[in-house]
Amino acid sequence: MGYLKEGEQLKEVSCIDCHVNIKQEGKIDHSKDLIMPTADVCGKCHLQEFAERESERDTLIWPHGQWPDGRPSHALDYKANVETTVWAAMPQREVAEGCTMCHMNQNKCDTCHTRHEFSAAESRKPEACATCHSGVDHNNWEAYSMSKHGKMVAMLGNNWNWDVQLKDAYSKGGQTAPTCAGCHMEYEGEYAHNMVRKIRWANYPFVPGIAENINSEWSEERLDAWVTTCTQCHSERFARSYLDLMDKGTLQGLAKYQDAHEVVEKLYNEGLLAGQKTNRPNPPAPEKPGFMIFTQLFWSQDNNPASMELKVLEMGENDLAKMHVGLAHVNPGGWTYTEGWGPMNRAYVEVQDENFRIREMVALKERVAKLEGKRTSLLDLDSTAEKISLGGLGGGMLLAGTIALAGWRKRKQNEA
Repeated sequence: MGYLKEGEQLKEVSCIDCHVNIKQEGKIDHSKDLIMPTADVCGKCHLQEFAERESERDTLIWPHGQWPDGRPSHALDYKANVETTVWAAMPQREVAEGCTMCHMNQNKCDTCHTRHEFSAAESRKPEACATCHSGVDHNNWEAYSMSKHGKMVAMLGNNWNWDVQLKDAYSKGGQTAPTCAGCHMEYEGEYAHNMVRKIRWANYPFVPGIAENINSEWSEERLDAWVTTCTQCHSERFARSYLDLMDKGTLQGLAKYQDAHEVVEKLYNEGLLAGQKTNRPNPPAPEKPGFMIFTQLFWSQDNNPASMELKVLEMGENDLAKMHVGLAHVNPGGWTYTEGWGPMNRAYVEVQDENFRIREMVALKERVAKLEGKRTSLLDLDSTAEKISLGGLGGGMLLAGTIALAGWRKRKQNEA
């Protein structure tokens, strides 16, 4: 790029090369000339790695626009962050900034290659991914670390040579189990900083169109690429069988979520959620009022959102995502009991119970309203049935009074 003479090698990196310019000469004004290196600064020397990461923008083009082009990816993670309404709407700026702590790879490289170590060996270890790829909506680290793959890394990883290139990790590095980088940076036997070439589910199965696309030619090609990855250690039959289990298990979790979602959305459309007609303020601008919006995961006021609404939102955004991640990373508790299906099943039951109670109360109120109407007197009756009912009520009251009077007279006679 013209910073070095022809054939010249930068033998060692000094502060000035990153914080001002490569081989900068002359006096530097520390109050004006110093910069914090961004990804493009790293790209001056590490051009191939920078280009590979940037290529994620063009690699992940969804066939039916399920996600915007290039998303989700490291190359556009900051753009995805600030484009959400919660980013602009939340008055709690410190909370919103928590998202930025991870959504910064678009602009920087030191999320994985920590400053000033910048060690390739460090960034290849699973722990390097854990800070961001963890938690309630993408618990990749938890699922991986509790899998047999993750446990082998924990138990045996200290004996491996992490300094060899990824392509040589098994043959020369002594590696005996897959790592995050080993699986996600690999594509048909080659390794690169483009991490999205095999994405099929994009972590969030509830996104419209994702499940419908899972058996498309586009998705099947990416599935074949995953089979190539898995057959580094396993047979093709085993790899395809497990990936089929992952897809079907995810679809079953999705169906559970969709059933609960339909129940709560119907209540919302009928205005029956708690406080919806009397105690539901609008969300902060620019978010618009609506059912089950992303903002509600971080912002709440009075009955916005209603508890049922938040519950089903968390089913899709969190529990279903964790179920898929548990399946994808071969963590049995991560999709069966501890996470995934177990919590989703509990939430589903709670949604159905609350729906029954609400519907039962609505029916009771309708009956009371029908009986009460606009009457000003018990004699203001509309139908023969109501008159008969009142007659029966009056007859019963007369009979009860007669019996009580007879009892009173008998007691008086005994006392006399």
